Amino acid sequence: MATKVVLLVSIFLAFGANQVCAAESKGGYRLAQAEKNKAANESGIFQGKARIAAEENFSNAEPVGTSSDKAMVTDIRFLTTGTYTRVMMDLSQAVRYESHRLPADASKNLPPRIYVDIFGARLAMNSKESILIDDGLLRQVRVGQFSQDVVRVVLDMTSTRNHDAFLLPDPYRLVIDIQGQAPAEVLAPAAKNKPVPVVTAKEKPSPTVGIRKIVLDPGHGGKDPGAIGVGGIAEKDIVLSIAKKLAKKLQKEMGIHVVLTRKDDSFIPLEDRTAIANAEKADLFVSLHMNASPNADARGIETYYLDKTTDEAAMRLAARENATSRKNVSDLQFILSDMVQSMNLEESISLAYRLQASLVDGMSKRMEDVRDLGVKKALFYVLVGARMASVLVEMSFITNKSEGRAMSQENYQDAMVEALYEGIQRYAQATIAAKTL
Repeated sequence: MATKVVLLVSIFLAFGANQVCAAESKGGYRLAQAEKNKAANESGIFQGKARIAAEENFSNAEPVGTSSDKAMVTDIRFLTTGTYTRVMMDLSQAVRYESHRLPADASKNLPPRIYVDIFGARLAMNSKESILIDDGLLRQVRVGQFSQDVVRVVLDMTSTRNHDAFLLPDPYRLVIDIQGQAPAEVLAPAAKNKPVPVVTAKEKPSPTVGIRKIVLDPGHGGKDPGAIGVGGIAEKDIVLSIAKKLAKKLQKEMGIHVVLTRKDDSFIPLEDRTAIANAEKADLFVSLHMNASPNADARGIETYYLDKTTDEAAMRLAARENATSRKNVSDLQFILSDMVQSMNLEESISLAYRLQASLVDGMSKRMEDVRDLGVKKALFYVLVGARMASVLVEMSFITNKSEGRAMSQENYQDAMVEALYEGIQRYAQATIAAKTL
C-alpha cells in the first residue's frame, strides 16, 4: 500500500550543512561513504557523503541550471544497521515531495522499492554511480533527474519495509527512516520459585534486566557553540564535560554501555544524533543542554519530551535548539504529528519526570534558589524519529550569572552528574518493577 506524504514549507534561512561525525562506539553500525567506501575511525563506523546521478532508467534531463526557483539536491548520506537505516538528502531549499512503496516485480527482476519524488528540484551531483548499502534492509540507493522538474530517489529493498519520511529545515534535508525486524530474542526458561529482585538505591541493576544501553547527546559542538554565558563560556563545552562524566559513572556504577553522539568539539547534524541512537538500539536517549534567556534573571531546570505544544516559551526554546525559526517549529508540528505519538511516548514522559525530580532535588542541595520549571513538551528535531524513551534536559541557565558560573565549575558539574545518574537509576528501577508485575 503506497504511503504518500505531501508538504510545502517556505522558509529561507541558511545554516550550512556539515559532514557527519562518528559517535563513540565499538561497532553495531556504520556510516557509509559512497565515494571512498572505507572506515572513518577506529570504532568501525563509516561516514561521508555521496554524489550520485541516475542509472539508465532515469531520463536524460538537461544539465542542472542555476535558477533560484529550483531546489538543488546536493548530497545523500546514510546511517545503517541490520535492523535500521536512515537516508538523508541535503537540499538547498524547501520542497514538496511524495513517497511511495512498491512490491517486488519478478517479471522485471525488480526488488521491493521505496521511491521519493522531489518536485521543483534539480540534481546537483556529478557521479553516475548508485550507492551500494547491502545491509540486509536496503540494497542500494539510486537517484536521478526523472523529469525536468522532478528528482526521483529510489531505495531498492531486500523486502517490503515500513518507512517514515519527513523534512527538516535550516539547512533543509529530507529524511527517510526504514525499520526492519530485530532477530527473535532467545529467552532462557524461568527458574521455578525464583524470587523477584528488589532493587535499592545502592544496588546496581543488571543491564540485561533493566537498561542495557544509553546514548548521551552533548548538544551543539564545533561551529555551533550553543548559548554563550557570562565570561564567554559556551554551552557546548559544559554539556560535553557533563556527558563524559555521566558516561563514566553509568558504566562503572550500573554496568550500562554508554555511547556519546560526540566525544570532542565536533559538529553533528541533529538528525544524525537521533540516527545514532536508533542504530545503536539504545534503551534511552538523553540530550543534554544549557538554557538561555535575554532575561538575565531567568533560572531553573526543565526537562522536555517530544510532542506538539501551543506553549509559546517552549516553541521559542525549540526554535533556538533546532537552529531554526519560531515559524518553522509551528509549521512542522502538523507534519510530524503522527511520528511524535509513538509507542515510546509514555516511557519518555516517565523518564522526563524522574530526571526532573532528581535534578531539582540534587542541585537544591548545592545551589540556592533552584527553580523547578517542570516537565514540558516541545518539538525538538533531535528527538524526532527516536525509537526509544528520549528526553532533552535544560540543565539551568547559562545566561544567569549565578547558574552559569556555577556550571562552569567542576564541583557543580559533578553534582549535576550525580543528579542525572540518580534520575536514570530511578527510571531503571521503575522499569524493572514494571516488568516483574
